[in-house]
Amino acid sequence: MLYLKTRDNNVAEHKLYYKHYCRILSTIIKETRILYYEEVISKSKNKMKTIWNIIHKETYNPTNENNIKLLKINNHMAYNQINTGNELNNYFLNTAENI
Repeated sequence: MLYLKTRDNNVAEHKLYYKHYCRILSTIIKETRILYYEEVISKSKNKMKTIWNIIHKETYNPTNENNIKLLKINNHMAYNQINTGNELNNYFLNTAENI
């Protein structure tokens, strides 16, 4: 709601208030996350595993996976991972033979 009022209104005071509020909210969210994870770790029996699970949870982003959907090598189209692997192997084997 505050964002919409700030966006639609060109009053400098409102924009400053909005930015200040965003900073406060971001700080609260970070501190709350830290407190939550400290509690989870302290209650855990296997602290190292819990820490690594937290790191994975915080850093893993499934949208960053780079899966090759289609590969064209020497006019051969590879649509799946097996064909892609075979085409890459053939390409590099033939390249090594041509050197």
